[in-house]
Amino acid sequence: MKLCIFGDAQSVHLQQLAPRLVDAGAMVHVVTHKPASLPGATVERFKVPPPSLTNPRRWWARSRAYLRCFLRDFDVVNVHFLADWGFCRADGSGLDAEEVASACFVASAWGSDVVDPPGETPACAGLVETRRAMLQAASLVTTCGPRFAEIVAGYANLSDDAIVVAPFGVDLDLFAAGQSSGGSARPDVVGFFKGFRPVYGPRCLVRAIPRVLSKMPATRFHFVGDGAQLAECKTLANDLAVGDAVQWSPRTPHDQLPFILKNWTLSIIPSIHEAFGVAALESSAMGVPVVASDVCGLRDTVQQDVTGLLVPPQDSGRLGDAVTALLTDPTRRARMATAGRAMVESHFDWRDLARHWIRVYDTARQRRLIMV
Repeated sequence: MKLCIFGDAQSVHLQQLAPRLVDAGAMVHVVTHKPASLPGATVERFKVPPPSLTNPRRWWARSRAYLRCFLRDFDVVNVHFLADWGFCRADGSGLDAEEVASACFVASAWGSDVVDPPGETPACAGLVETRRAMLQAASLVTTCGPRFAEIVAGYANLSDDAIVVAPFGVDLDLFAAGQSSGGSARPDVVGFFKGFRPVYGPRCLVRAIPRVLSKMPATRFHFVGDGAQLAECKTLANDLAVGDAVQWSPRTPHDQLPFILKNWTLSIIPSIHEAFGVAALESSAMGVPVVASDVCGLRDTVQQDVTGLLVPPQDSGRLGDAVTALLTDPTRRARMATAGRAMVESHFDWRDLARHWIRVYDTARQRRLIMV
């Protein structure tokens, strides 16, 4: 299978997916604005050819010809995250939906391309129209989880059979269970690594710290990442007089996360919205129970009272109570650690999911043949 993926080659998800598709037998070519090495795959920077003596046409005509080459030369063209590459562009300068629909085109919605992140500038009307047209023109649409699939279906007025669930997974060799869950020799550590954006709810966790420390004063908190709310969260921690209980670490490379997670007792994901929740899966793979917001995709990746606890979003009181409940119950945490690892091994191992993605592409090709 000759597969072309349009997406960010530097994203963790494509860094994990593309080489595994190659291992599963696909020939993978990635078109990207941000080139990066993807073992086994070829990578091309997205660039509309400049005018020349043999190609003097205007930019929009050269752009269309450029995109047509991918639709013609590859068995499947898969857009990851519904960025505006020129497919179904609302202003008419790209390929129209009918031409895209004539090829085997797969659209993979990730989350903030469909649901505007709280606290951030929403997508403009033209981009929303383009994204809906891409979804409607696709031979098949993928989402990571079933709950987000329902949102995408409503967003683009799609039937249920137009969408398949194709999750992102976990490298179980890298994220290997065996972390310590605290004890008398060391304090419990409550960790957060989603990043300091409003959608990820870092302020909610900071506000929950005094409630936890009132019951478990030896607990320490570890925040990892960067983002617009980092300085605000540090100020809030100091204002709440809990700064001494918090360690702040910069964003870390993905392959270094297991070395951080192995020292955590709990992993906290207080997001306002999540389309899926790979961070929850990576925590569970390490045997770290998760306390997360009871929202959309986190319901697909955190099993209530089995691999962790779900609490109402933006409720620092309930979040603090859930953290305290698990910190004071090591037997319950141990049970969750075992169940979390087993869940990821059974359903989210990248080796199995890469083969599932190949089957999804085969399904898209079959549907396109039937349509033709």
